[in-house]
Amino acid sequence: MKNNLITITLLTFLVLTTACGALKKTATPSTSTQNTTVTTPTDDPCDEVITTLGDWSTMQTSGNIKLSGSSSFSSSVQVRMVRDKSIYISLRPVLGIEVGRLVITADSLYAVDKVHKRYIAEKVSILTAGIPVTVSDVQDIFMGRPCVIGQGTLSESNKAKVHAFREDNSIILSPVDQYKGYGYTYAFDKSNRITSLYIVPAGATTTAYQAKYSDVRSTPAGNVAHAVNANANVDSKKIAFSLSYKNIEWNGEVKIDQGIPNGYKRMSAKDLFSLFGE
Repeated sequence: MKNNLITITLLTFLVLTTACGALKKTATPSTSTQNTTVTTPTDDPCDEVITTLGDWSTMQTSGNIKLSGSSSFSSSVQVRMVRDKSIYISLRPVLGIEVGRLVITADSLYAVDKVHKRYIAEKVSILTAGIPVTVSDVQDIFMGRPCVIGQGTLSESNKAKVHAFREDNSIILSPVDQYKGYGYTYAFDKSNRITSLYIVPAGATTTAYQAKYSDVRSTPAGNVAHAVNANANVDSKKIAFSLSYKNIEWNGEVKIDQGIPNGYKRMSAKDLFSLFGE
């Protein structure tokens, strides 16, 4: 757990960056057979996907995360979200004891490293790099819900911003707008369960980032993936992580702790990312 704060921040960087890319190829359909929302094919594949998405206000769950790269670790986690407002990730590798905490809000990023008694408190723009990624977008990516960057979850109001077509037994969604030289593409299997999100730089033929989803279940929020595996190349470093959720609790009271313990040393984002090689 030497670099627990650094690696979880890198995880968030990966997820945020995943919101900004693309691929023009189909993913292998998921083989999950768990309960999901299934729709009858229509002339509009985008509408089919929209019908598998539901409304929600809060979620909380426990689970496990594994990350490999220049820093590697695995840990139990607690994840809490308030829709459109905040994301809370707590690392608890032993006996449920928290060793690190990350909180993302609409405009801020907080991370607390309890092992080394240090923290960061920065504007979330250090991760978004000017791309209009919102908290809602990141929440959707964590749960395998398609979104249009900066415009929320895929819906009737924004579906005109998405190219949708069928390819074999899959549905492919690719938002019209590209950001910072990247585009992004979602793939769904024949039962309209998300299988992947691919990202490729404009003009490239290889994937820069990818997330593969599985264990898709029907929930009050519609189809939600309970497992995500992602990989990327960040600053010439290969990073891979897997995140799995246990049973998710929906629409209850959720506590998001943004407090910084007394006596902790503040680190700047520059200091934080300089430690990746440790």
